[in-house]
Amino acid sequence: MARATVGARALIKFRGLIMRKLSKHTIAFLLALPLVVALFVSCSSSPKKIELTGETTQHWNAQVEETIKDPQRAEKLKQLGQQLIDVSSSIQQDIEALNQQAMALHENYDASHEELQQLIDAFSEKRNPKFAEYRDIIFAMRSEVSAEEWKALTD
Repeated sequence: MARATVGARALIKFRGLIMRKLSKHTIAFLLALPLVVALFVSCSSSPKKIELTGETTQHWNAQVEETIKDPQRAEKLKQLGQQLIDVSSSIQQDIEALNQQAMALHENYDASHEELQQLIDAFSEKRNPKFAEYRDIIFAMRSEVSAEEWKALTD
């Protein structure tokens, strides 16, 4: 019994020593380290690229023709679909350019925080109007179809 008590006391003393040695900052660092590693890995890997090609347009047009029987509405949806594909392509190109520029800054040891912030600000200025246009096209498309037709087109 005495040995168990001595062992328990030693364990408690050791735990207390470790806890005193590890400051709150060290514990926070150890908890955040896996997140930082994951961030660097995800930033350094190349993103999967979705190709928006003529095949995408053909697929959309076929879906519209199959679902929408009114020729005027079908033509309007085809046009809106092409606009959406164009805006999506443009957004994708902007993201790829941002990725390349960010990797170049990452490789440049002398790059400053301000340079990265300028890069992000420039991207945001381009991105926001394009996302607004994307949103507007989606809602224009939805205003042309019923809920059932929309489900058929987007499934």
